[in-house]
Amino acid sequence: MFTQLIYTAADGKTLDLFENDYFDLIDADGLTVANTSIATTTTPQIDGDTLQNVQANPRGIVLDFQIKSGLDVERAKRAILDVIKIKKRANLRYIQGTGTERREIELNGIVESISMPRFTNAVVMQVTIYCNDSFWQDVNDVIVEISRVLPFHHFAVFFPIGAPIPLGVIDRQMQQTYINDGDTDTGLIITIIATGAVTNPRIYNQNGEFIGINDTLQVGDKVIINTYKGQKTITKNGVSIFSKILDGSTFLRMETGTNVFSIDADDGDEFMYFYVSFKRRFV
Repeated sequence: MFTQLIYTAADGKTLDLFENDYFDLIDADGLTVANTSIATTTTPQIDGDTLQNVQANPRGIVLDFQIKSGLDVERAKRAILDVIKIKKRANLRYIQGTGTERREIELNGIVESISMPRFTNAVVMQVTIYCNDSFWQDVNDVIVEISRVLPFHHFAVFFPIGAPIPLGVIDRQMQQTYINDGDTDTGLIITIIATGAVTNPRIYNQNGEFIGINDTLQVGDKVIINTYKGQKTITKNGVSIFSKILDGSTFLRMETGTNVFSIDADDGDEFMYFYVSFKRRFV
């Protein structure tokens, strides 16, 4: 099966870790490992303990590069270090399969250390990458549209067969179901588009949790809500409106398994539609 592992530096330079002119990747530790820290408390005279918190730990990746025989060792190492630089951000992209079976996932980190013995033909370079987010994630977003109008593209005026055929019908439930088949929960990017006046729009999950804004949208307004860890923002037409978040709001997550989202507003809910996008995360 076709596979690639591509290293991309902060300046955009890339290096194929499987197929290149300088080295062979002879070992890669940490690519498929994830673990957690579990915090518990104990109560005297009661068996067992009480779970308080579960947190995924950062991931460390160690890559061993064997310089190819017949090459000038120092020249080969300089070519590698032109892309892989200490203290700089790094992106690993794993590509597997082709066509409809193609899968692309990525992991971001910082180059923590580089070990490079000098002036020896039996050279193994070792690169350690520190990843504060321990999960691989999709390169491309998965997008789900939540809309009130379900289109029916028929034109009754050309076909006089009785009752008119509607161009669209209203989805009264205003729900969309999606299955997150990744290995863990993930954040969302929710985009709200107004086609008329909308007051206090909200989006709910199946547990009754919601996130919304205390504002009135007009035609063409676009609200973007980002619930990713470390990236939480709410903007309207590119300007922050974080202060207008509705009381009781929760930054929703896409849980593993089945997720049901619905939209609502105090007024004008028929004049809006949503896009929900997210990236699945994998061990």
